[in-house]
Amino acid sequence: MTVHFITKRIAISAISAGIVAYIIYLSTGSRSSLNERNNKDILTIALDSKISSGDPRIIGGDANSLYIENIRFLPLVSFDEQGSLINVLANEIKPISNKAWNISLKKGIKFNNGKVINAYDVEATYNQIINPQKGFPPSPRKAAFSNVSSFKALSENQLHIELSAPDASFLNNLIVGTLPKDAVYSAAPNEINNKGYESGPYILKSADSSDWILVRNEQYNYSDKPKMKELDFKIISDSGTRYAALVRGDIDIAQNAIDPDKVSLIQKSKTDTFHILSAPKLSTTYLAFNFRDPIFSNLKVRQAIAYAIDRKSLLQFRLQGQGVLASSMFPPSNYYFDSAIPEIPFNPQRAKSLLKEANLQEPISFSIKVSNSNKATVEVAKAIAANLKDVGFSPTVEMLENSVFSDQVKRGVAKVWISPWVGFKDPDHLRFVFASNMTPPNGGNRGAFANTQIDELLQEGKEEINPEKRKLIYDQAQKLLGGELPYVYLWHSLNVAIVSKNIEGFKLYADGRYWSLVNVTKK
Repeated sequence: MTVHFITKRIAISAISAGIVAYIIYLSTGSRSSLNERNNKDILTIALDSKISSGDPRIIGGDANSLYIENIRFLPLVSFDEQGSLINVLANEIKPISNKAWNISLKKGIKFNNGKVINAYDVEATYNQIINPQKGFPPSPRKAAFSNVSSFKALSENQLHIELSAPDASFLNNLIVGTLPKDAVYSAAPNEINNKGYESGPYILKSADSSDWILVRNEQYNYSDKPKMKELDFKIISDSGTRYAALVRGDIDIAQNAIDPDKVSLIQKSKTDTFHILSAPKLSTTYLAFNFRDPIFSNLKVRQAIAYAIDRKSLLQFRLQGQGVLASSMFPPSNYYFDSAIPEIPFNPQRAKSLLKEANLQEPISFSIKVSNSNKATVEVAKAIAANLKDVGFSPTVEMLENSVFSDQVKRGVAKVWISPWVGFKDPDHLRFVFASNMTPPNGGNRGAFANTQIDELLQEGKEEINPEKRKLIYDQAQKLLGGELPYVYLWHSLNVAIVSKNIEGFKLYADGRYWSLVNVTKK
């Protein structure tokens, strides 16, 4: 299939989606929605998928749950706009050895119920994740603390953490929102709302499948109180509806929630209404394989798929150039990016030869699974399917509601899927994604990839403290992963936010967090 035909079909799809969005715009517009948006005390933010949990003990892999966690529950540490580690509840982190730290807490910071946060609260929060009480579900975060041998409060303001082995990335894991000790052991999963347990700038007022409404925490004393009285996170899974809500005035901020073609449209015709912010993003979109399936455990099949995908055309025409091609997990701006890893070129003839060498009965039929929450990703999946048909595969695209998609990928039901990893800060992310002992629920190795040599390198990289030595280790691991192709890396997206011009103070964070909402004002 020619690039011209793919491009034409994408354009037709975009026009159709625009018409649908416009119909929604006309049919659902109302004076009340405009009045709500113009309320200077309420800030409305669009989300593309639901928030699965607001409980720090069981928050898992969905990005939106992580993005708003620290504006409700303060952690020991967090990250600044560039993704660098900063102290929050922690006052000082003092290394004792390459596997032990003493941490002192800032004094006087309070939960919403007036109780001062102390080290015993932090100890209880983490130990519930590390060793949950009987009957409490295992935390998706447990894998990050698998080598903790001691997480103990020495006094009200002193913690001691000791590991069984060195872990260069460990401090990055101390981002869990803190709960009161009594709540940790008495509250059932997700039964922590409206009880005074929050310590961040906002507390939850109400939550359902379409809105999470947060109100200003009047007891907040970590820093200056937020300017806005209320945040309304509107969950709108359909991309056309999100766009219609934005242009109608129901949405003040849409971060990474508007399709690239619509971003381009806003750039051309609506700059009097919106600011468009963009910045590098900790994000990698990939096509993944399930190694439990004998077809996709065949390297030649994976290679054929990699050579068949015209990534440059997809990036140019589907993403409107809003990203850079990926050759590995890490974007070029990352210290651990290895420029020696070549990009896989678009080569349909090579793909056909490899497929023939795989010696499998043709046609090879399978579905490419994708979340329906992002129209751009759906269109990318369709274009990739067209590429694959051109070289002899027989794929279909299966669009799933986001929670169903995530469940099927984690349970190993999906054979091939497209998804992004977002927000990773440390190269140990590779171990979480590719180590053979990191299959769900222990980690993110959803395709059950296994390679002993790569396992050893990733464990070595985890334990190496020296950055230069770590880079050499991860360079080697990335080269081996590039040869094995558990993923076909597609691109690194940009952080893009569409912000109403009456909003001031919003900033993009590299990992997608919403901490800058604390400083936002509305004219």
